[in-house]
Amino acid sequence: MDITALEPLLLATAIVAMIIGIIFTVVPPLPGTVIIWGAAVGYGLIMGWELYLGWPTFIILTILMLIGMAMDIIAGHVGAKVGGASWLSITLGMILGLILTVLGSSLTPIVGCLAGAIGMIISVFAIEWWRNRDRDKAIQAIKGYCAGTTLGMMAKVTTACMMMGIFLVRVFAF
Repeated sequence: MDITALEPLLLATAIVAMIIGIIFTVVPPLPGTVIIWGAAVGYGLIMGWELYLGWPTFIILTILMLIGMAMDIIAGHVGAKVGGASWLSITLGMILGLILTVLGSSLTPIVGCLAGAIGMIISVFAIEWWRNRDRDKAIQAIKGYCAGTTLGMMAKVTTACMMMGIFLVRVFAF
């Protein structure tokens, strides 16, 4: 069977997977940039690596995927630190957030992600209030966390859209 006959179907599948990946950069539970990267790599492997993807494009997509993942992991925590949170509250917040994410994910992944975020917020607030006995400083740390998380999500969406755009340019330009 000639694989080129399946090209429109495979391209449509890759594009749909990438759109799902962009959605998952905002809505949990799966890492959207990894889905987009996987769709591009899969398409390149099936259709012909050098013709449809190539090493330079692969490297660029991989770097963007890693940036998106890093922003997902660290942006909220950096924001909390900028907002005045201590490393103790950030670390304990991460631990509680992870525990609640795992427990909540036994119900659904979205519940797990919400539980993790709420656990992070509550623990940072509680520890900062306990450390400083100042509600306003604790709220400021939470505002920093939320701002960082929002900026991280915006960066993830941007990298995801860039990844899809680069893939489409590569596929249709060559």
